[in-house]
Amino acid sequence: MTQPLVSICIPNFNNEKYLDACIRSALQQSYPNIEVILTDDSSSDGSLQVAMKYADSIRILRNETNLGQPRNTNRCIDHSSGKYLVILHSDDQLLPHFAERLVPILERHPEAGIAVGERMETDESGVPRPIVPFYNTDCIIPGERQAKVFLLASFLPCQVLVRRDSFEKAGRVDERHVVNLDGLLWFKCALVADVGYIREPVSIYRVHGASTTAQYNRTINHMIEYYCTLSEMFKLAKGRPYLEQFFDVAVKRVAQLTLRYCHAVIKEGNFELVARFLSLAAVFDPAIVEDRTYQTLKYCVGCPGIDPLETYHRLADSLGCGPRNFSYDPPADFRPLDGAGTTERTYAA
Repeated sequence: MTQPLVSICIPNFNNEKYLDACIRSALQQSYPNIEVILTDDSSSDGSLQVAMKYADSIRILRNETNLGQPRNTNRCIDHSSGKYLVILHSDDQLLPHFAERLVPILERHPEAGIAVGERMETDESGVPRPIVPFYNTDCIIPGERQAKVFLLASFLPCQVLVRRDSFEKAGRVDERHVVNLDGLLWFKCALVADVGYIREPVSIYRVHGASTTAQYNRTINHMIEYYCTLSEMFKLAKGRPYLEQFFDVAVKRVAQLTLRYCHAVIKEGNFELVARFLSLAAVFDPAIVEDRTYQTLKYCVGCPGIDPLETYHRLADSLGCGPRNFSYDPPADFRPLDGAGTTERTYAA
């Protein structure tokens, strides 16, 4: 019996340094029926030369002008044919069993529109490290329940296999946004179908200073655009009482995220931007001025006569700003996954 086609869609722009590893990870899937499509968004580095090494194995398209990440992603998907899709950013990687683990979930659960696996993380070194799984069990989650979670947090594109039908019903990638674009897409998918989740890592997400996210972190526009994406979710959820009750909580969550980005900015010595982030956080949630992290950051960048960076490093350990070290319970009404495509593993914090 022929297994359904999985399209691995790689929208690329100036990721020559990591592109080879990305393409190889797509081609090394243990799942037998895949296609790989790469759309290069008029890169100015050697990305196209890297891609052309694989011209016999993947489909390569190059935009004559730069379309931007959202349009380039949709164009990549336009040229794919699979029943299932993965958006693989060109600095990330899939683990060999990505499709092998996630396809059976969507095949056995037609009510699910996306299947999500966990990720590992790496940096410029390329050495992967595990993270604590988001949920504490493998499960199928009712779409609207998971949509509530997507108001507050998201999964990365390299973690998600999406059913093409759900992608189309959800309205595809919204080309008006960049920040939290994936969060908006998964939110829209959750409005039309359920969500499958497994705790097993299926991909490697790369954190580095040249990424799109890192570049946006260095401007005040990051959180403003994040709020615009969230506002779009509010519009889509209007008339759904279960989701409407979490709108205020979601806005306050933006204030907490703003504080989180302050940690990276202050380490780069951009104290003026930290001060602006703090002012913006108080707009999203006036009560955040009572938060210990807020007060400590404000002291570091606002108190005359001290070294902001030295003071921050001295106080940072007391802020509890490290990575999450626990897993959440799934939302209410989840159903245990039937074991399709999963293996039993132990996860380190």
